[in-house]
Amino acid sequence: MRVTGFAVVCTALLLLGGCSGGEKPATQPVNDAAQLASAAAAGTQKARSSKIALETTAEDGRKVVVTSSGLYEGPNSRFSMVAEVAGEKRDLIFADGVLYYHLSDTQVQEFKTDKEWVKLTADGKDSLSAANGALLTNVVETMDPTRTIDRISKSGKITKSEQAEVEGTAATRYVLDLGGAPAELWLDGEQRPVRVTIGKTTVKYDSWASDVVIIAPPPEAVGDSR
Repeated sequence: MRVTGFAVVCTALLLLGGCSGGEKPATQPVNDAAQLASAAAAGTQKARSSKIALETTAEDGRKVVVTSSGLYEGPNSRFSMVAEVAGEKRDLIFADGVLYYHLSDTQVQEFKTDKEWVKLTADGKDSLSAANGALLTNVVETMDPTRTIDRISKSGKITKSEQAEVEGTAATRYVLDLGGAPAELWLDGEQRPVRVTIGKTTVKYDSWASDVVIIAPPPEAVGDSR
């Protein structure tokens, strides 16, 4: 059978990673947690941003669904979120290490303020922080891949790895022990997280390297929720 010149060239390019019509195939699994963390960190830093979808159940039984854009810059990571907690939607921004909550019109009247935003803290005594501060702070920490990668590098242990597919994307699935907390991590062919599960929480990542700009609310728009 005669092989065309294009086929010969394309076959050669396939060996080098060219002539691919779809997603880059998953890489071979690694067995060392530190090596895995290093690879995932490099993939995340290279892409720098993504879209995020998180689902979890709070300790009090409330269902939490979050859609977000994330900009990953280590300790300076930022997120713009819409969180649905027990059916109620809330707009939030995490920037400069601060979690900002956008008040509804009803809440503006309730707090007798002309400010659009308030700060939430995990241990805050104000009504909003007491109700949601710890929950939403934990959500931010869980969906930030840089924090998951940091946990893997410090206390992670790989217990299983295999080739897998996540919603049509070729991936490598890792089952991990994060210092007593079971977790699963899927990385795509670029070593970027596709899905992470930790306990009752599932986080999905897509649209890597998308155009994301996240800015904290101006100080004059931020009030006190107490």
